[in-house]
Amino acid sequence: MIKSIAKSVSQVDMGKNNLYVSLCNLNRQIFTLVILLFSTLINSIYSQTPSYYHYTSSDGLASSTVYDIIQAQNGFIWFATANGVSRFDGNQFATFRINDGLNSNSIIAMAEGRNGELYFGNYEKGINVLKDEKIQNYFTEINGQRFGISYLFIPQDKTNEQTIYAYGTYSGINAIRESKIAGFTNTKISLFQTDIYAIYKLTQLTNGKIIATTSGGLYDFENGNFTKLNITGLPDSDLYSFVEGDDGSYLAAAKSIIYHIKADKVIKIYDVKEYGDLGVSHIYFDSNKNIWFSIMNKGFYFIPSGSDKIIDIGSKMGLQNSLVNKYFEDNEGNIWISTFGKGVYCLNNLYLKSYNENDGLSNNTVYSIAKENSGKIIIGTFNGINIFEDGNFRRLKRNIGKPLTEYIYGIKNFDNTFYVGVSLVNQKIVKVTSEEINFYIFDLQSFSKTKGGLYLFGTTSDFIIVNRRLNYIDEGTNRFYIFGDNPNLNRINDIFEDSQKNVWIATANGLCKLSGLSYSANEFKAEKSFFPNDPVLSSRINYVTQDNQNNVWFAGVNGIARYNLGSDSVTSFTNLFGHDLSASNSMTFDRMGRLWLANMKGLFLIDGKMIKHLSGKTGLPSSEVLSLYLDENENLLYVGTSNGISLLDINQFDNFNPQPPNVIIVEVEAGDSVYTGYDNLVFSPEQRDVKIDFTALNFSSPGTIKYRYKFDGDWINTDFSFLNFVSLGSGTYTLQIMAKSKNSDWSEPTYLNFQILPKFTETFWFYLLILLILICFHLIFIFWRIKVHKKKIIAELELNERINELKHQALSAMMNPHFTFNALNSVQYLINSKRNEEANDYIAMMAKLIRKHLDTAGSGFILVSEEIIRLKLYLDLEKLRFQDRFSYEIINETHFDSSTLMIPNMIIQPFVENSLWHGIINSGIKGLLTISFSFEDVNIDSIISRSLIINITDNGIGINTAKKNKKEDHISKGIQIIEERLKLLSTKMELPKPIMLDDLSHRNPNFQGTEVI
Repeated sequence: MIKSIAKSVSQVDMGKNNLYVSLCNLNRQIFTLVILLFSTLINSIYSQTPSYYHYTSSDGLASSTVYDIIQAQNGFIWFATANGVSRFDGNQFATFRINDGLNSNSIIAMAEGRNGELYFGNYEKGINVLKDEKIQNYFTEINGQRFGISYLFIPQDKTNEQTIYAYGTYSGINAIRESKIAGFTNTKISLFQTDIYAIYKLTQLTNGKIIATTSGGLYDFENGNFTKLNITGLPDSDLYSFVEGDDGSYLAAAKSIIYHIKADKVIKIYDVKEYGDLGVSHIYFDSNKNIWFSIMNKGFYFIPSGSDKIIDIGSKMGLQNSLVNKYFEDNEGNIWISTFGKGVYCLNNLYLKSYNENDGLSNNTVYSIAKENSGKIIIGTFNGINIFEDGNFRRLKRNIGKPLTEYIYGIKNFDNTFYVGVSLVNQKIVKVTSEEINFYIFDLQSFSKTKGGLYLFGTTSDFIIVNRRLNYIDEGTNRFYIFGDNPNLNRINDIFEDSQKNVWIATANGLCKLSGLSYSANEFKAEKSFFPNDPVLSSRINYVTQDNQNNVWFAGVNGIARYNLGSDSVTSFTNLFGHDLSASNSMTFDRMGRLWLANMKGLFLIDGKMIKHLSGKTGLPSSEVLSLYLDENENLLYVGTSNGISLLDINQFDNFNPQPPNVIIVEVEAGDSVYTGYDNLVFSPEQRDVKIDFTALNFSSPGTIKYRYKFDGDWINTDFSFLNFVSLGSGTYTLQIMAKSKNSDWSEPTYLNFQILPKFTETFWFYLLILLILICFHLIFIFWRIKVHKKKIIAELELNERINELKHQALSAMMNPHFTFNALNSVQYLINSKRNEEANDYIAMMAKLIRKHLDTAGSGFILVSEEIIRLKLYLDLEKLRFQDRFSYEIINETHFDSSTLMIPNMIIQPFVENSLWHGIINSGIKGLLTISFSFEDVNIDSIISRSLIINITDNGIGINTAKKNKKEDHISKGIQIIEERLKLLSTKMELPKPIMLDDLSHRNPNFQGTEVI
């Protein structure tokens, strides 16, 4: 996009050519010169340059020859060109040609249907329609013949079927109707039966009537019939264009004349013959009641609302010899102008009118602006002073006639006398009078005149010059230092006296307040106050002013500040509503008390609740705003910039309320696929990368668009009109996008919903499959545990069977044949020895012992007390047999209750029997057998457990000697069975080694015997 301001054709140069031709006649020369000067004056009265954007084919427009412009219902602006159609969003053009479905590239007219479909009129190849994002052929032939098209017209009539009128100037009208039942029908409306031979334009009024401008005047067009309109004062001749006003009036354009019609009569005539004796080809009445018109090949012109003055804007934009094809006002109030061969122009922000060096300004850098009582505007620039009146710039000249060309520091107006600080070579004050305006010019940076009549001059050396007379050079200087007592590099930028007679000194090093001023005997005194802790007032201050609320305001390098004279309080603003206020140059207040701030980043309007910002992107000649002046009578704000001066109409600006731009989704790209329809978007699992292109339609200030979006969480700001989402997961997503332009609010969000299908590994079925697999593994594990448990149970059963088998073996062992044989021998011996009573006791004891064995044979465990009784019976029998060759003792060492504790059955007697027969009987000494029961702490797998310990001790020959005397083939079945039983029990109950045998001689060689534990 190119923003340009074209140079105007200099009327002076044209005058010079005329003078050169007429040098032969002095009188004619003088006359021509007078006429030329008058013409120059008239033309310069309205020599303003509008703010505009210029678009050509180099910017993406299909062609620089543009025939028609429309704005579709969705907000896009479309251009019909000689090389296709272009769609524009304010930033980018999208172009459509034959390859996109057009019948030809030469599109001369466009129209929009009821449902938003667009119709494109080809010059010689019928009509195309854009519907559902696709261009198709709509209508090509009538009665087998092609028809020429210059215009397309669709009346806004919702009661009847839609009718498209396709017509040319001399070829009549083709009415095309499309019915859902009957299909296409067309009617040829011929001009042969009328008094007219040409139709220039069909226009629909707000009341629904259709007016035709023709070769025979104005006609009412209804149901295919033409009815002559009788307008008093309107000739029955060629009328080329027609437009409706806002008060029931109309404008009709003919050759070199514009007729203003109301109540069926001409009420005003605009004679434009001096701009071209040709037909007024187009005329337009905008929403601000301005009249725009163009003359064939003579550019275009402008009549401001409420004025009869004609402004040749075309010449200012280099279009003085160009053909304008169409005027169009978009929904933002911008005026679009299409041309033949020179592209389109968008005249934006029409509340601004700008002037620069091409308009006669001596220099584009404007440092100071003031107003003289008669209405003249005094403008100080980098190259002298300009007097601006009725749009005309005149240079201020010295008394010797030469223009003032010095750099202007500033201009102050006191009592309609202007005091100008300039960069003079000498320091004398020079008085210049021009047009009865007095200027005092001096080589100092700033100036003020107090209510007490003191003249204050600011220097660059940290002091002000104070004097009661203006010409301080002749009267002598009285220096008053600001920050020190000696000259120092510190420029005084501004001097201002407030309503309480305080003088404020704005310097490069900060602000100083002077109060209690007195001047006597050429001595100036004042109390100085500084603001070292304030971030704004302790730095460079450029400008000081006062509002009507008793506040003194300051503009400086770090922002702005406000000093309240009533409370002596300071409020500083370095940033306001997100806008950086640093590098502020000047300020003023309008009728509503709003603050206008000149800043190096643009022009700010601050009303306390919000802030608006204007810059080079919104119509100002430059974003570097250097000076301001408010004309309260006209409610105009003069804005001096580094590239010219602008006049801002505050009334129009307040009426211009930029609406938030709507966000439109342009394209969605997912994977390798591109989508232009955005309802119910569903992407495959492989389409994880999604790119979204969107735009916000804004044509007034397209470079100021900001976006923010919300996808998953908070809002995120961006300056880009596209979003890339990479490696998205499966699921349903909602994207919200909002936009705002300069000085507008955020728009309502535009929503885009889409779904990414999951991969199989992300589906419910996959997770269900995983769950089933886990369940199967779990079941397998359970079955394995059950199997292991069964094996364990079987092993336990086998163990129990083995234990039961051992029980039977133990039962058999109880009836040891050796014991029984010896017992019977003993009974026999007693009987033979006539010791019948003892034999009888022996038999009784033996019977009792056998009875005990039989009673407990089926029990795996037996009470300790029962075991002791059985042991006593056995030992008493053996003692009776061996005639007291041994004695025994049974000891309960820990005195536990033996009647409640159980031990495995028949595990003690075999060891007792072994001690007797293999230990004591063979020892040759009287034996002693000790059986003890006690509880002791036993370490089982690092766990201390309380366990029953049974000790069987004898003083026999010892286990080692007994093993030597034992026969090789002797097998102690009882001992083996007990050992196996106790081993099985120890494995089952996780007990330590159950039996320990020890020869007592190992402990002490003087002892003998065996201990069984």
